[in-house]
Amino acid sequence: MTQRRTLQNRCLSWVCCLLGVVWLVACDVDSTGYSPLPSPSRSAFEDEAGPILTARCGDYACHGNSAQPFALYAVARRRLRLEDRFTSHPLSLDEVDANFRATLGFLDADHARDTPLIRKALGLGGRGGHKGGAVFEAPSDPQCRALIRWIDGNPQ
Repeated sequence: MTQRRTLQNRCLSWVCCLLGVVWLVACDVDSTGYSPLPSPSRSAFEDEAGPILTARCGDYACHGNSAQPFALYAVARRRLRLEDRFTSHPLSLDEVDANFRATLGFLDADHARDTPLIRKALGLGGRGGHKGGAVFEAPSDPQCRALIRWIDGNPQ
């Protein structure tokens, strides 16, 4: 009877382990127990997402201001080099990289629509809300859709 119980316990342990592995894979959770964050393309940011963000959010009164947690560099506005301010010189690679890194800090959810970047741009709030109100009226806005596609790794 003891051997039979030991065998049952081993089988139960194996079944539980197998179910645990299946659950982890099915839930898209990595080995640390956390869901992976979005990791959108840097080059697609430069081509598509970055220009949208600098045009819609890069004004000094908004995020073109170093006092903001999400601060962006933008042409004819905030620049790394003072002599480039108020000029039409394109953003430098360092400025694009800084904008990319700042943006990644607001992508802390599994799905693009749940990230603070998109929620705040839609006026849905989140931690600290969005003082500027809605930037996009709906997720169907073409520029909002472009940002969502970029975050999800599906740029045009």
